[in-house]
Amino acid sequence: MAYILKVTYSSGTNFKQSLKDSSQLGLCEKYNISNGKTFRVRDKADADTDHYRVTLFDKVGNAGCPQYDTWYVFKNHVDIQPETSGGSVAEVIVINATSGLNVREQPDTSARELGKIPNGSRVSVYGEGKDNDGFRWIKVKSNQWVSSEGWVATEYLKILSVR
Repeated sequence: MAYILKVTYSSGTNFKQSLKDSSQLGLCEKYNISNGKTFRVRDKADADTDHYRVTLFDKVGNAGCPQYDTWYVFKNHVDIQPETSGGSVAEVIVINATSGLNVREQPDTSARELGKIPNGSRVSVYGEGKDNDGFRWIKVKSNQWVSSEGWVATEYLKILSVR
């Protein structure tokens, strides 16, 4: 089973290569992650009462350092939930949507608006795209701006990474 890990601590957190306090670790032994960042997790386990041991689908790390897929992370700084209906296909950034990108209930400009994702925000998109109403649409899952999954027009997205 795959999971989605989301950093929920306002100051962000660190992925760590050991259970030591982050202040005792070198640059290549920790990786700082900002609040709101999400990762796909292949496996998770309790490492101790305060930490999870997570294995990510992708390797991450600081520039110039080895990249790892297995890390320890402080439990109180993250939310880990089972992934539903398939994993993300890409991480994107919202562009050219000065008043925010509308998230719609259906892939249609006349469908009910569920919320807006601010311009410059990063989100993960899921599933296959659909053409409708002169736009190419793709699904986004619930996130910090929208409480349920919905559809966004791809012309307002720039791909950052593909999974």
